[in-house]
Amino acid sequence: MRDPIMTWLSILQSILGTVTSFIIWSLLVYLFYVLRNRSLEHRLKRLIQPERSDPDEDRVHVVCANGTDVRVTVRDVRLITRNDTHLSLTYLGDTGDVIRPSRPNDIIARRRNSVVTRHEKAGQIERRFVELPAQTAGMWALTADQVDDSDWQFVDCLLVIDYPTLLNTRKLMVVTAKSEIVDDLNADFRAYIVGREAREDTRHV
Repeated sequence: MRDPIMTWLSILQSILGTVTSFIIWSLLVYLFYVLRNRSLEHRLKRLIQPERSDPDEDRVHVVCANGTDVRVTVRDVRLITRNDTHLSLTYLGDTGDVIRPSRPNDIIARRRNSVVTRHEKAGQIERRFVELPAQTAGMWALTADQVDDSDWQFVDCLLVIDYPTLLNTRKLMVVTAKSEIVDDLNADFRAYIVGREAREDTRHV
């Protein structure tokens, strides 16, 4: 007859082995999840930097390009002035550009042949959010009707996005534009103000 104590020890060892195996696999899955999300977050911060684009007489432009392989949602592109005025820029649409993150310095390449180069368009969704599919770019602008003060000086340009995690939940992230981009936007704004004042003077002549 089998010893009951040995039987219980065998059962406990089996349970302990199962629990230990479950804990180890859970830790490995969690570690993979954390590392994957940190890797994606690092790529997003590097490849979704807001960039300045050439202004025109009615607005100052910011381009946001998604050079990753995931679809992200842009919730806000915002300029903050020295006196803490927050300006949410207006989405103008897809730029028609295709992102080439494998090229040096993550160059944005102009789409020349839509048949050869597959390109999904960025597009506005609910609550004025904008979806940027992988390898696409969108354009936002500070438009003339948003300008209340010609003496504004920008100190920050923020991009608020959310992106899918490994478990298909959404995670919010804020990307801050480089200081030289903010300097360029200030220069564009000054040029816009000077141009606007010149146009107004011409009308009064």
